Amino acid sequence: MDYTGTEQARCSRGWPILNRLATGLALGGGVLFVLLVGMSLVSIIGRKLGFGSVTGDVEMMQVGTAVAAAAFLPYCTLVGDHLRVDLFTERLSVTTKSRLDASCECLLVAVMLVLAWRTALSALHLHETGDFTTLLGLPIWIPVAAIVPSLLLTALCALWRVRAALGHARYLGRREQMAVDHGVSA
Repeated sequence: MDYTGTEQARCSRGWPILNRLATGLALGGGVLFVLLVGMSLVSIIGRKLGFGSVTGDVEMMQVGTAVAAAAFLPYCTLVGDHLRVDLFTERLSVTTKSRLDASCECLLVAVMLVLAWRTALSALHLHETGDFTTLLGLPIWIPVAAIVPSLLLTALCALWRVRAALGHARYLGRREQMAVDHGVSA
């Protein structure tokens, strides 16, 4: 969204609790990534020096990366830092862009809720079947279930963005209408 000044700060930050949750989850994902890199380095160096690798390093990397990557989604959504291609909307008015952004965020809410639902069902199924990793014996349902809160929080953050985009569109619409009423360009 093309926000300016305090409007941008108010809309991108969201509810204080939502901001804290998204930031905390992103920081947790970052810490997990750093730990995974450290574990990978220990495994690679140990292998090269003849001490052997960390048992289950690939399994830990796979499950840890999935959980850590999902942890970044809420923060990226809240601050609007997803990948955007504005090639086709470049010439649209700011009000129209805000309404289009709200529509896209609504779609993101729906997709995240479906993903959370299906991931939760997958975790339940994996728990029932008793699947586990080959080397470590880690129950697979645990990392799968750990992704669900990130998906739900992403949906909440996208919902906040819908509210912010619609509020911005209303604000711009009122400004444009006042400019037309007073014969001044917005």
